[in-house]
Amino acid sequence: MAHIYGKSGESALNVSTEKREKVLWASLLVMVYGAMALGVLVGVMFSQTSTVCYLSFAAIIITFVLVRIWLRRHSSFFEDKLRGARVWCRGYEGERVIGELLESDLPDKYHVFNDLHFPGRRANIDHIVVGPTGVFVLDTKNWRGVVEWDADGKKILLNGEEQDAARAIMDAALDVHNKLETLTNRHFFVRPVLVFPLAKVVPRFKMTVELQQDNYLIDKCLDNCYDKSKNLSDSDIDIVVKALRALFRDNIAE
Repeated sequence: MAHIYGKSGESALNVSTEKREKVLWASLLVMVYGAMALGVLVGVMFSQTSTVCYLSFAAIIITFVLVRIWLRRHSSFFEDKLRGARVWCRGYEGERVIGELLESDLPDKYHVFNDLHFPGRRANIDHIVVGPTGVFVLDTKNWRGVVEWDADGKKILLNGEEQDAARAIMDAALDVHNKLETLTNRHFFVRPVLVFPLAKVVPRFKMTVELQQDNYLIDKCLDNCYDKSKNLSDSDIDIVVKALRALFRDNIAE
């Protein structure tokens, strides 16, 4: 079993929870207002003159209509938050599945760093794997359909449509490489890998970014490195792991 640092998908789960909580609080405020308005109306009806009662009732109706108009105009707020929550929740599920796979299927010479907040980057890194076959940066995509490279090998396609995913994972791998070089004064090649738990991947070898289905991730990408020159000795692994633990010490827990 691999050595694990950090929890898979924790950031995605936190964002999803935050978005759902915003919708919940907004809904509660509307409900509280409705309950207060109803209470005022009932109180006025039983304690005031008919004229005051009618005026109060009219005021509440007008306010209710204005609230309905506001909700219609701002319905996108609720829709966007709920849609975003679902997207982040799916992201969490994908990262969790891959994290559990790496933890259970990789031997103990491997080290897996999960959900990393890289200094200077907005997006987190889903996983970094270090082992005898090298250093890997993994990004999980919960896409559905067929994933492949285009004919020129420059663009990633999902069901024939171009997707902007290669650049982000390549930048992440380059950032990790540069940080390792700074911390260790050594050159360690870092391989970018996109993992698809729900999609069918059309294999294509020797590309700048490796595309893998989750059920082939261990055998085809990690255990069988195509370029043996990128393999690491036990001392190399120790150096890289020590550097990564120092780099991400603020957001990993063993």
